[in-house]
Amino acid sequence: MANREHLALLEKEINWLTWRQDNPKVTPDLRDIDLTGKNLQEAYLFGVNLRGSHLQEAILNHANLENADLSQVNLSEANLNYANLQNANLIGANLRQASLNYANLSQANLIGTSLRNTQIKGADFSRAQLNRTNLSEALGQNANFCEADLSQGILYEAELQGAYFYRANLSQAQLIQAHLCQAYLFRANLTEIKGDHCDLRWSNLTQANLQGANLSGANLTEANLSYADLRGANLQGANLRGAILIGTNLDKYSSSGHIIQKC
Repeated sequence: MANREHLALLEKEINWLTWRQDNPKVTPDLRDIDLTGKNLQEAYLFGVNLRGSHLQEAILNHANLENADLSQVNLSEANLNYANLQNANLIGANLRQASLNYANLSQANLIGTSLRNTQIKGADFSRAQLNRTNLSEALGQNANFCEADLSQGILYEAELQGAYFYRANLSQAQLIQAHLCQAYLFRANLTEIKGDHCDLRWSNLTQANLQGANLSGANLTEANLSYADLRGANLQGANLRGAILIGTNLDKYSSSGHIIQKC
């Protein structure tokens, strides 16, 4: 359970900040507390243990939650815009319908986290652990997923236009009807993805690994697939009009038996 002294100090923000400065080696214990709807804007929560706490609808924009333990925390509908969550532990957290626009989640652990319907525009998820994370219907234009692990993630109907996935691992992820037009997927691992009717128009898939990917009905209009590996991919009904296929490793026949033209 939470340390009552730490909780009392948090409720008195001035004392809390002074106490944190005077006790830099103490990790505040705020486990299993109810901070629903609490205004914690710009709060200094570096390294705090909030495991299992209730923070739904809390105001945490610009808060410093770097290295914090937020595992199993309910952050649904919370405001975390511009918050610093670098290296934070968010395993199993509920961030459904939260707002994380321009937040820093680089190297954070979000394994099994729910980010469904979450706003993540411009958020930084570089090198974050997002395997088995649910990003369905997330709104994340220009979000940064460079070198992040999104393997087995669920990105159904996610709006990720212009997002960065340089060397990201999306192996076996569900990208059904996801919107990734103009996304940067250079050298990304997309093996065995379920990308039925995925929007990849004008995306950069140079040197991407798409072996065994299901891209049936996908829109790859003017996508750059130079030197990409599409062996064993299902391209039935896919639109490759104007796509760049220089050096692409592509089966002569798609799984539907139709010849794919490199043009």
